[in-house]
Amino acid sequence: MLPIDRSIAQRALVAGVTIATVAVLSVVAAYWTWQWFAPRPESRAQAGADNGGGAAVGGLFGTAAKERNAGAPTGIAIRLLGIVAATAGRMGYAVMEVEPRQILAVHEGDDVVPGVRLAEIEPDHVTLERNGRQETLTWPEKNKPAEPAPVRTNR
Repeated sequence: MLPIDRSIAQRALVAGVTIATVAVLSVVAAYWTWQWFAPRPESRAQAGADNGGGAAVGGLFGTAAKERNAGAPTGIAIRLLGIVAATAGRMGYAVMEVEPRQILAVHEGDDVVPGVRLAEIEPDHVTLERNGRQETLTWPEKNKPAEPAPVRTNR
């Protein structure tokens, strides 16, 4: 065996442990520095207290733009997701998906998007007013018979 000076081996071990410790400490310090001082992401939820009950739901799903001068959009896909009918002293509202992945809670009488107004809410449908013409959104049929899957054969 080769004679190894213990002091060199100990120095190498201590140097390796010191370098590893400094590296781990640097990573931890960088992580926490970023957590404390990095810019915060913009919140999507709108803050605000509401004593009116259902009006606070608008902050959860976003609100429609209130521009009255904008032209009416054409070809916007609006899908009905939920209805909360009016009760004594409270307005009803509908939860709708406007275009893909934009979900809004809109009160009766408010604009869904500029040029499209939620005119009326009923327990099974809502009526929209677009360019002075009324459109009805109803629930999709739940009891549609499912199409059988095509049978595939390997030939």
